[in-house]
Amino acid sequence: MKLKSLFRKLGWYEPSADYTYLPDQYHIEVLNGWTNEAEKLWYHSFVKHHFRNKLTRQKSMLIASVFGPKKLIKKSQSLIKLFYTGENVERYKDYKDHCSDLVDVMVGFDYKDDSAYQRFPYWLEFLFRPEVNAGMIREQWTNLVNKHICPDENKKFTSLVSSHDDGKIRTILFNGLSQIDRVDSGGKYLNNTSSLKDDFNNNKGNFIGHYKFNICPENSNREGYVTEKVFEALRSNTIPIYWGSNNNPEPDVLNKDAILFYDGPESLPALMKQVDELHTNPKLYLEFLNQPKFKPDAAEYIIHQFESLHSKIASAIHAN
Repeated sequence: MKLKSLFRKLGWYEPSADYTYLPDQYHIEVLNGWTNEAEKLWYHSFVKHHFRNKLTRQKSMLIASVFGPKKLIKKSQSLIKLFYTGENVERYKDYKDHCSDLVDVMVGFDYKDDSAYQRFPYWLEFLFRPEVNAGMIREQWTNLVNKHICPDENKKFTSLVSSHDDGKIRTILFNGLSQIDRVDSGGKYLNNTSSLKDDFNNNKGNFIGHYKFNICPENSNREGYVTEKVFEALRSNTIPIYWGSNNNPEPDVLNKDAILFYDGPESLPALMKQVDELHTNPKLYLEFLNQPKFKPDAAEYIIHQFESLHSKIASAIHAN
């Protein structure tokens, strides 16, 4: 399915080439977001919370992403411009440069050496609210790290929740692991159970937490491109079966030993063997699940990312 068709099906915003917003009551303008409801956008809430007293009618800020024509960003009359994306820019050719010639602040997941650029991958938005401060991050992270794991002999085998499989990795893993035991797919893609909706009210985290493993590869492989998928599995006390970010996701945050990796068709037999051993040996499974999931200094790394994002936006406002 082409991206534009997918956006329409999901109800995502697809602006016309001659359409633009005007800044709202917070002096924030939004373009090319996944929705035209600005209040639902994480970066709108971040800017509103931290900088609402710094913006004025004459000093408004544009917040723009990849879901629309790039020329709208150029056309915007807002004095300060911020571009962000949680998407793989390889799939959005017009945005591979992160709008470096059009904006004051660039935000993405790439490792990019530019004073105007801040690496802030989507999983940070997923885990933390826009208004958090250092203390709140430390408290939330401590609760996540110290989350108690109770043995659950009733856990089912493996879950999958997805609406599509452009890269076909989910299909490969679903078919391979189905040779060991039943894999339950609660999403639209390969759906074979209504449990996600009927038993868990479409709460994905609660659903996948009732399984020993969760198939959670990224949509595409690019260094640094890490979404919420692996974090959602770890938070739900299920073992992630992952592919993406060159199979080295967030090395400053994640303990790779707590994750199972798919690394191409040649890796599938060994992966299946490891999954089978963990599945049939409760003691071995619990040992794997109980090992540290995160690096000791992960919270400080996250705090640094938030503070750096704040600093870059503040500098752009001050400079204008």
